[in-house]
Amino acid sequence: MANHEGGLSLRSVLTNLRQQELVDDEAIEQIEREFEEHKTVNHEPWFVKFLLAVGAWVAAICFVLFLGIVGLIEDDAWVLLGWGTVFIITATAMRQSCHHLFLVQLALAMSTMGHGLTLTGTLSIDRNFNGFGIATLVSLALCVILYFLYPDNLHRFLSCLLPPALATLWIGLEIENWLLLHLIVLIQVSIIGMVFIYNPRRVNLRPLGYATAFSLSIVLFLVILPDRDFQAPWWPANVILAAALIWLFQWIAGGWNKMRNEPMIIATVATMGLATITTPGILSAIGLMVLGYARNDRYLLSMGMLFFPCFIVIFYYEWQTSLLMKSWIIGGSGAILLLVRWFLSFRGWARVES
Repeated sequence: MANHEGGLSLRSVLTNLRQQELVDDEAIEQIEREFEEHKTVNHEPWFVKFLLAVGAWVAAICFVLFLGIVGLIEDDAWVLLGWGTVFIITATAMRQSCHHLFLVQLALAMSTMGHGLTLTGTLSIDRNFNGFGIATLVSLALCVILYFLYPDNLHRFLSCLLPPALATLWIGLEIENWLLLHLIVLIQVSIIGMVFIYNPRRVNLRPLGYATAFSLSIVLFLVILPDRDFQAPWWPANVILAAALIWLFQWIAGGWNKMRNEPMIIATVATMGLATITTPGILSAIGLMVLGYARNDRYLLSMGMLFFPCFIVIFYYEWQTSLLMKSWIIGGSGAILLLVRWFLSFRGWARVES
């Protein structure tokens, strides 16, 4: 936030409030997050912004089609790589120097087209061996290079989705070893912890964290594919996610010594029980909801709430038993949840103080 002559910056105001013990570190973090999310560079009405964004994307798509029609873009790997590089460099320079909404959206569209052309050219270099492997490395390099050169959170989010997606295709279609998906899960869990637990004040890292959290759930969908020829065993991902969830519990509680409390013991036992019977997607959704609630982050909370019922449905259809038994399981699960709710109220953990 820029200083006016004789004025105060947002950071100095929050620092003064912190010194007076009027706000804590968590409140300061939330204020800064809200400020970053609502900071805009223009004040056009929403429908004008929408039309400008649509116009920019249409212009970029028409430009690419024009290049193809006149023969400047051919089905040649190096030509595609060259045009993709030109698009990305032009879009990055435009985004750094322009702030009008139309030009911002045009730059985003051009960068997206550039990524598409570059990765298509990369895949065309070697169609028979390691095409997705090379594309994964190229997308990772573009993500790392452009993350700080291209100052746009949506662009950062989209670029961070590409490496795990291409790595998953590489593992499934070329390496054909779906057990390596669990290595991706471990890396993604580590990145989420690094962004939201160890570096919560690094606002520019949040698009990486959100993209990783979203792609984690997508990867876990592949782990539980109904096609038995491609399905990986659940238990490695369950072990990783259960361990991460228990570690998250102790971090929220304030250390391992706090885990001796009755609520933490019950939460730990419940997590270990879930890890033995359920899909890893359910554990990941619970982890996102817990982390989102602890950090007061509505995006993580929304992702967890979105994916949780999806994985519940998948778990129901993947359960190898009769419909009658499934009905008993669903009914019994509901009864157990009601019993747990009563127990929490009885012990005083769920009471709301007036």
